[in-house]
Amino acid sequence: MPRSRKLVKCRFLPYRRASNFSPPKGTLWIDVSSSADSPLDQLSPFYPHGGIPIPGMPGKTADSVEGIWQGLKVIRGKTAPRFFEGGGRKRGGKPAGHQYGESKRLLDLVEARRKIYIPAYHWMLDHRVNPEILRTFIDRAFRGIPQFFYDREDNGAIGKDQPLAHARILVDHINGRIDELLQG
Repeated sequence: MPRSRKLVKCRFLPYRRASNFSPPKGTLWIDVSSSADSPLDQLSPFYPHGGIPIPGMPGKTADSVEGIWQGLKVIRGKTAPRFFEGGGRKRGGKPAGHQYGESKRLLDLVEARRKIYIPAYHWMLDHRVNPEILRTFIDRAFRGIPQFFYDREDNGAIGKDQPLAHARILVDHINGRIDELLQG
């Protein structure tokens, strides 16, 4: 796709700003949380797509990205594979880390996000989400339509010890696709 003077890349909007964000005319702000309208709700890590490979566990799958994240948390010395089934849900307790494969060493938060959460979410976007949804976002970007994406979290930084906003990962994914089109 040729370089467009109109191109406006997608942006992440922290949730606390979404409630008082006053976008200029023609700007879209897009809820991609689990409570978003269909079909955008399928961009949530809680959505039960099914068949999502569990990083570090070849041949094993889960229904949701959040199920993988919660199921691999080690709380009171144990993971919880029951979270791999159904829609994602939160798990109580303070995690000691995340289990990755057969290793006895637990991953810290940043390493777990890099090796588990983000790859699982990208895989879901590439293989389970209706490709027309992502194509629509990309087409709008090339038409110069500003798009701000938000979920129910404020944190867009992988290293912060707060829940990570999947809207940030989604924006990076879409903008990465835009970059590939520009280079191709």
